[in-house]
Parts: sequence; structure tokens; C-alpha cells
Amino acid sequence: MRAGRRHGAHLGETIGRMASESVRQVARAAPAVENREPLTQPPRLGDHLTSRISDLIDRGEFGDEGRLPSELALADRFGVSRPVVREALSRLRSRGVIVSRKGSGSYVQKPPASDPRPIGEPGFWPIDSLAAVRKCFEFRTGVESEAAFFAAQNHAPDTLEPMREALRRLEAAGADGAAGMKADLEFHLAVARASGNEYFEAVLQSMRAPIEFAINLARSLTLTRPLEHLRTVQTEHVVLFQAIEARDKDAARAAMRRHIENTCRRVFEGPGAGGARTPAHGEAARG
Repeated sequence: MRAGRRHGAHLGETIGRMASESVRQVARAAPAVENREPLTQPPRLGDHLTSRISDLIDRGEFGDEGRLPSELALADRFGVSRPVVREALSRLRSRGVIVSRKGSGSYVQKPPASDPRPIGEPGFWPIDSLAAVRKCFEFRTGVESEAAFFAAQNHAPDTLEPMREALRRLEAAGADGAAGMKADLEFHLAVARASGNEYFEAVLQSMRAPIEFAINLARSLTLTRPLEHLRTVQTEHVVLFQAIEARDKDAARAAMRRHIENTCRRVFEGPGAGGARTPAHGEAARG
């Protein structure tokens, strides 16, 4: 019982520190300079880049159905990393602003005159309680498990590479003692993207803020625990990827469900929860 109280107190302190840091970041944010191309204003480069590319499309820079520059060219132009570019392009795809053509790149998708482009995107309330954190995990369990199922069924070779890259970044973050929140989120978005159903990714993008908070909380708590705990979390991601790559739909669904449920238990019940051996691919569907 004392251990539970200690974990609860530690969890509350972690959430408090994260909220305070978010407030400090917003307070430090300087106004954007309209005539400059580089995007350097914190805290969300992805938001700024999405708006910037959308503005350029509206102004006709790429033509009505023109091809956008490559990820590398966009990253160089705006002074951001390629993961930030991928995030922005993913958002624009989910809104129907652009469309990806296999092996060719991203193109402007001109909406029909009778179906104007939607303004903005649906959003979820920000997380303001532990109950909201739990609800976020519960909702993600249902949505992302099915996304993993369809990712295993429908993925193309080029949709696997973003998952591999995110796994490499997660491994590097763990070696450096960093939380790796962005890489973790990018992995889950890549799974949704690989499903071939844009609605999965659109849902995750629309609730990006609460998902980021929940992932950041979970991974920040992980850094306070033994290295073996971090290895367990990483193994869950790897097992999920292997099931998707092998087109084992049931195993992928089970692996995603197990991963999110374990993460929720580790947050609310402490280091000993959700830490059982993660079945290797081939065992996941029977777990």
C-alpha cells in the first residue's frame, strides 16, 4: 500500500513538472516573423510547417494539382528535420489537401467546387486529469489495435520504412537517456498510415495533443526506472513491427493491444505492472 502511495505521489509530481514546463515553453515563445522561411519558433514546428505549406498551396505555388518538393527539399527550405516534414505532410493528407502517389511523391489535391476543403480539423479536449489519461489509453487501445490489424494486411514496402526509422530513433533515445516521445508518436502514426485507411491516421492526428501528453508521461516515468524496464517497452514496439511486416494480422492487433494496455498499467500501477515477458512474434496472437 505504501508503494502504491509512493507511485501515486511520484506520478502526480511528474504530471506537475510536465504541465509547468509546457507553461514555461509557451511563455518563452516569441512571435513568428512573417517574412522569414525558417521555422524556429517553439513549441510545435509541425503545426507551423503544416500551416505554412497549406498557405503556399492556397497561393498556388505548386499549381492546382502540382507535385510538392521532396521531403529533403522541404526540410532544407524551412530549416526543419525530415520527421517534422513527414508530420506536416501527414496532416495535410488527413485533411485531403494533398495526396501521395506511390513512388512519385505528394501532390496537391484540388477539391471539387461543391466540396470545399474543411477548415481546421476536429480536436479533443486537453488532458487535465489522471482520469483523462486513462480514457486516452482506453480509446487508443480500440482504435490502434484495428489500425495495426489493417497495417499488417495492407502495408506497402515504403510504409514500413517510417516504422523502422522510428524504432531506430527510439533505440537511440534510450541509449542517450532521452524520453523519445516524438519517435514513439511517429511510430504509432506510421502504423496508422500503413493501414491504408486515412481515417485511422486522421483520428490520431485529431487527438494528437492528448496522445503526446500520455506518451510523454509514460516515457518520462520509464526514465526513472531500471534499464530493463526500457528494454521491455522497446521490445513491445519491435514485436508489433515484426507482426505487421510478416502480415500476421491477428498477431499485430494483439501486440498493439498488449502494448497500450501494458503502458497504461505501468503508468497507473507502477514499474511492476505490465512488465510480463512480451511474447515474440508467433506467440502474440495466442497471448
